[in-house]
Amino acid sequence: MRRTKDSFGRDKESARFETSNYWIPTKESADKITLIQIECALNKPYAPLDDRTPFEDTIIYKNASNFFNMCPYLKKIPIFKHYQRMLPLSDKEFIYKSVYSKTGGVLNIFNPKIREDMDNELKGLLNEYEDKKKAISIWKDNPSEIWSNLSPKLVWAGAGDIENQLLRDFLEQLTDRMEGRGFDSEGDCVISSITFLRQWQFGPNKVCFEKTPIDTIIKERQKIYERKVSFLQEMKIETDFV
Repeated sequence: MRRTKDSFGRDKESARFETSNYWIPTKESADKITLIQIECALNKPYAPLDDRTPFEDTIIYKNASNFFNMCPYLKKIPIFKHYQRMLPLSDKEFIYKSVYSKTGGVLNIFNPKIREDMDNELKGLLNEYEDKKKAISIWKDNPSEIWSNLSPKLVWAGAGDIENQLLRDFLEQLTDRMEGRGFDSEGDCVISSITFLRQWQFGPNKVCFEKTPIDTIIKERQKIYERKVSFLQEMKIETDFV
């Protein structure tokens, strides 16, 4: 199936909107591409925001007007409704449950939406420890199968600029590989896409100087996580992800 989705190509001071055509197996995964790109945009520092990310600027000013004024075209395109849902940030952003509203990035592009009742690792820890905070503190650091072995804290941190580039690289390769092929069912189509994703994530990639996408994504998300935690501590905002 061919879907037309939005893709951000960005220079130093703006989030420039572009449109690209990619082969995507399902509408759900096509919709997730848009949300991944938004996560990337919200984690990028911008010069008009004094090198703050939209995430940081929104928390400081308790609204997203600076970011939306920087990118007025956003209000004229369909994905603006997604930005409105993700900004401004409320206290719910900082509790452990907020991780289930995140995309998990390119490694989870074909995964279904995750709910807390699907998280058996957290259930097990909550049953093991009487102290809920103790269980969550262990859970947030453990790689999880439901997020393709990303830890919950890295899923919460979100994607960054390099992952956005890797997303485009993967979609281009997937399109070259799959477009024009016949499939017996949508299930067969999705399984083939997931298989290709797993091969891609462990192979050397030119976007990350021949390192593997999975290692690069984890490293970038760790930096984003550390920046977010440092910022929240400066703002004296408590979060379950520290």
